[in-house]
Amino acid sequence: MDLSFLIPSKVRRSVLAYFVENPEAKVYVRELARNLSLSPQTVHRELVNLEGWGFLFSSSQGNQRVFRVNQKFPLKPSIVDMFVRFKQHESIKLETVKTLDWKKLRSEYRKIPIPPSLIPGLTSKRTKPRAWDEEILLKKKSLI
Repeated sequence: MDLSFLIPSKVRRSVLAYFVENPEAKVYVRELARNLSLSPQTVHRELVNLEGWGFLFSSSQGNQRVFRVNQKFPLKPSIVDMFVRFKQHESIKLETVKTLDWKKLRSEYRKIPIPPSLIPGLTSKRTKPRAWDEEILLKKKSLI
């Protein structure tokens, strides 16, 4: 299990994970892109987004920007806790307790009794949707 259901962007997850693991880091865009093996453009876009959230600060050093974590960001403890918990969760090994025989299950489910009142509806040879028949009937009634 990973955080993809909460944070769909792979790049955002990677950038957040980097800053969670290195809270005191001050990195340039290209340096971070090299560390994460991602393109500088996508990393820059996510860094700007995270700066817009307030999670990161940036400052200019020459003609480059350096990004660092905003230690006073109100959701920082929650984000760090979430990444730590999921990392612990990944290390848990699951073991198989019971396996099921699919062929046996399928043969058992074929023996489920069907009430006779449902059989005509299951075996009907309807080619047009039911709404179409009702529409024809309504038209006939309105013409009369």
